[in-house]
Amino acid sequence: MTLRAEYDHAAAGYDRRWARYNRASLAPLRPWIAGRDLGRVVDVGCGTGNLLPFLSASGARMQGYAGLDLSPGMLRVAMEKAREVDVRARFFVGDAEKLPLRDASFDTAISASVLHYWGDAGAGLAEVRRVLRPGGRLLLVDWLRDPLPMRLLNGWMRITRVRYRRMYSRAELGDALAAAGFRVQAEARVNAGGVWRLIAFDANVD
Repeated sequence: MTLRAEYDHAAAGYDRRWARYNRASLAPLRPWIAGRDLGRVVDVGCGTGNLLPFLSASGARMQGYAGLDLSPGMLRVAMEKAREVDVRARFFVGDAEKLPLRDASFDTAISASVLHYWGDAGAGLAEVRRVLRPGGRLLLVDWLRDPLPMRLLNGWMRITRVRYRRMYSRAELGDALAAAGFRVQAEARVNAGGVWRLIAFDANVD
């Protein structure tokens, strides 16, 4: 089963299964977006669209929203949620490493818990940089390999062949952001319940 097929199959029950994780993983973004004008937003790896109602509930203002995901099944769930939010929303099936979007067409890019799936994190971040305007902003959340529970989880998932590309350390993520042309303005560590430990970055186009 491909990754796309796996998430198409999981889409209907995804929000129920991962409700606690989804809430916890987005929570560190709230201080960085609450009451702010985010302009045109692209959600890279939007999944079932949890970010869009979160942004709205946090008082963030948007001039438009684009959600991109590899899974059409996840996007169908996301489209239903978008009907309840007062913002013009578009959705695309696509790959983070080859975004079907114009250069410098967004003010804010957000990617939550998907970078570990990218075949080439550097290429994906370079694509995000390409679609951001000068002075644009990236909010990134992903798994953090440094804590012991996550190192153990990483080993277990490798043995059991869970499908993902790589779990990164804080240093590796920082280096990848810098290489893609981003300057980190703030960061936060996240306990998303159980063994899950994540890191969030607020970064600007350098």
